[in-house]
Formats: sequence, structure tokens, C-alpha cells
Amino acid sequence: MTTPPNDSSNNPESDLPWLQKPTTITPSSPSQKQNPQEEDLSLTAALSTITPSSFLTVHQTPCARTGLLTGIGLGSAVGILRSILGLPIPRAANWAVGTGALTAILQYEYCQAKRRQEKAKVARVVEVYGQKQAEMRAKEEEDRRRKAEEERRLLEEQKGKSWWRVW
Repeated sequence: MTTPPNDSSNNPESDLPWLQKPTTITPSSPSQKQNPQEEDLSLTAALSTITPSSFLTVHQTPCARTGLLTGIGLGSAVGILRSILGLPIPRAANWAVGTGALTAILQYEYCQAKRRQEKAKVARVVEVYGQKQAEMRAKEEEDRRRKAEEERRLLEEQKGKSWWRVW
């Protein structure tokens, strides 16, 4: 018994939505872009990519750990401070959660910006290094060519002289 080709029960990639081909939309109104390869950018499509295993590995994403720890720390500090200053506990907790979430988002974005800058710097260093290597190879080749030309010229001068002439 064969399974139909569209049956994804045996496909290991069916559990990993980021490995599947992106969905495309076709323009149906003039307000949509005319690129048929554009991905579906709706909230439901974004939420469908989140799996329960995503929550177990969120700490492994770049900058997430720093953002979450900063948000937890500052949110706790603001919540405790607001509670000490006389705000009721539920309102102080609201302040703590709001401040923590906002701080986590800001720290995450700051970290991502630093990573983008560092990646650009590394790309520039690699580019400059490649240019320097090419220049050094060209210079070495020019020196080798010049040295070979000088040796050839000296050999021709020595061939033109008689071996018995001293002067």
C-alpha cells in the first residue's frame, strides 16, 4: 500500500514549519504588490510557526537570554519600588510586568542592532583582508617577475662579454 505524495504523516519536516516551503499569495487587488513570490505576512501565519518546542529553546536564540534577564531584573525592581511607594500590589505587579516586557523588548532589539553592526564589521574586515592578500600576491608576483627579468638581463650581458677579457 502506497501513501499519497501529499500525506505528511511520514514526513519528518512536517513538524518543522521553518523547513517547509513558504506560502505565496497572488495579487487580487491593486493595493497588493505584484510579486507572486511574496510570503503571507498575516498574524495567523506567524502564529502558526510557533510550536510547543519553541518555548523550550527560546533561551538559545541570540540576544533572547540577555533581553529576558534584563526585563526580569528591571521589572522586578520597578514592581518592588512601586509597591514600597504605596501602590496596591495588583497595580505594582502590572507596573512590574509592563516594565519587564518593555525592557526585554528594548534590550533584545539593542542586542540585535549590535549584532548587525558586528556582522557588518566582520564582513568589511574579510573584504579588506581579501584585498590585502590579493595586493600582496600581486606584489610578490611583480617582484618575482622583476627578479627573473634582472637575472635574464645579467645572463645576456655575461654572454656578450668574452671570458678572456679582463677590462
